[in-house]
Amino acid sequence: MIKKHNIVMEYINSQTLHLSDIDLLEIKDIINSGHPNEPYNINITNKALVITNTTFAKEIGFDLSFAKDSFERHKRDNILLLCPPLFEKATHSFFSFSDEYITKDGDEKAGILQISYRYKSRDKELKKLQKYISLQPSLKEVKAFTIAKDGFIHDIILHDYEAYKPTLEEIIARIEDGKKVKARLSEKSFTADRFTQDGIHFKSIDISSKSAIFDHTTIIFSILIDETKYLQKLDSLNIWMIIITVLGLVAIIIIHKIRNKETKLKDQDKFIQSSMHEIKTPLSIITLNNQLRELTAGKDEYSDEIDSAIKVLKISYDDMIFAMSENKIDYKVEPLSLSGLVKERIDYFKTIATSNSKDIKFNSTTPECIVNISSTELTRVIDNNISNAIKYADASSTINITVQNNKLSFHNHGKPIKDSKKIFTKYFRENKVVGGHGIGLNIVNAIAKKYMIKIEVTSDVDSGTSFSYIFKCHTDDTSKL
Repeated sequence: MIKKHNIVMEYINSQTLHLSDIDLLEIKDIINSGHPNEPYNINITNKALVITNTTFAKEIGFDLSFAKDSFERHKRDNILLLCPPLFEKATHSFFSFSDEYITKDGDEKAGILQISYRYKSRDKELKKLQKYISLQPSLKEVKAFTIAKDGFIHDIILHDYEAYKPTLEEIIARIEDGKKVKARLSEKSFTADRFTQDGIHFKSIDISSKSAIFDHTTIIFSILIDETKYLQKLDSLNIWMIIITVLGLVAIIIIHKIRNKETKLKDQDKFIQSSMHEIKTPLSIITLNNQLRELTAGKDEYSDEIDSAIKVLKISYDDMIFAMSENKIDYKVEPLSLSGLVKERIDYFKTIATSNSKDIKFNSTTPECIVNISSTELTRVIDNNISNAIKYADASSTINITVQNNKLSFHNHGKPIKDSKKIFTKYFRENKVVGGHGIGLNIVNAIAKKYMIKIEVTSDVDSGTSFSYIFKCHTDDTSKL
């Protein structure tokens, strides 16, 4: 895009006409060569920074003086920058821009040349996000802003509205809002404040997150929560899910998709890794807030529901991190008690099982089975099996887990499995109604192959479903193994 900017600037410098009279259609065809959708457009302003010549008719008369400080910095520092994707309210589209002062007849600031690149429409994804936020009664306000390398602040609309061309005053007001959020955050990544207004308790949350695509771009969020409604309707973690949704959808889906064509394949692993780290922060915040709530208000059915939801998220997060780092990390192999680690993980899943109206029973026999394996990998095997058993078992049923000599088994009653071989395929989900990523059993299968653990699966309507894993034990009594 910088190259195309220089081509247009060279063309303008070769013209003797006034800036507003230069025919831009010919040069527009040149920079859009090979692009059938013609994503590139040209804007030229007058000295007052109002667009007076353009190849995009809707931009005529648009006042760019709100960005004057950025233009001046670019000229002073002699730099030509490409800004991160900005959301334009008049067209519901994302654009990137380059800008540079034009020298004409000895005037070094005769106007601004601006080259714009219009990204593929993300209107469908944006409307889904806006609809989701609007349906949350406890969420009073969500604001999001991008802060570019040169300090320029631009807002992203996260509420539903009609497309319109904003006034200069509206644009400046939104920039000031962004500056206030930035000032509250300072160098921190998270701030929270409570206040009461008209008898209603509110919580204000500000979050800062580095962009996974642009190294020098920051995304900041300002979220206002009606805590009165929040405490009345806490049964589904709606408020904290919104925080994760905002971070995930805005920072990952929208920005990643609109930059997908220009992001090289070698950067995909880096993007996923950055995204997972961005999710880790709000997940930790949710956990801390629930712990603080229990300390101040005591444990109750709501805190148990929150704890259960947090653990489900944590298990999914751990699976994604493990899948992402597969074959890249050598986990420490050590002798572990099979029944000991199983008991530990069952305790972890108790609140999840209870919130899903399920019960877990455990039984073990002697001799103790000691297996040589990393605790991380054995935990993934146990967690994915318990998680699946809870998901697919009938309501109000019991999940039986047994360790018999060197055999670990998980048994439950529910809808039988149709294809016991295909379920270990990556991203395969036999029951698409129940949530999941389709990677859990694929991880289990990979670990089993690595440590030569034999897998046995049986499933029918009468007997229920059983997943059994036969380990190579290292015990004194091996006569039965």
